[in-house]
Amino acid sequence: MNYGLTKSERLTSQLVIDKLFAGGNASMAAFPLRIVYMQMEKEGQSGDAEHDESLKHPPVSILVSVPKKRFRHAVDRNRMKRLVREAYRLNKHILWNALEGKDFRLALAFVCITDTLPTFRTVNKSVTKALTRVAERVEG
Repeated sequence: MNYGLTKSERLTSQLVIDKLFAGGNASMAAFPLRIVYMQMEKEGQSGDAEHDESLKHPPVSILVSVPKKRFRHAVDRNRMKRLVREAYRLNKHILWNALEGKDFRLALAFVCITDTLPTFRTVNKSVTKALTRVAERVEG
């Protein structure tokens, strides 16, 4: 398993982001984060192109949002985003293993809901708990 966080793993499509936050999608809180996720169908897969498609479209695409209302200073917002991305990068295998062999992908958003900057240990525990709960819901 590659522990990197490539550009293709980041959610950048405005259409998908709007759908994700439009409502009707599953969400849960794992303090200091709120997780919103949505199933998306995989793009066309055929023979040799399957390997290329898996590189272009990984099983999970993520978005990290830290509202300016919560953290006024850009330094703090960037720090929080960095902590969440690092925790996800280290624990993404939990969700990727659950999605192995499934015919859909996930769009996943982490939204900060705290006013104070947490430690990496707190964020890591929160992300691990959230990914485990999402994996259980996806498998079940």
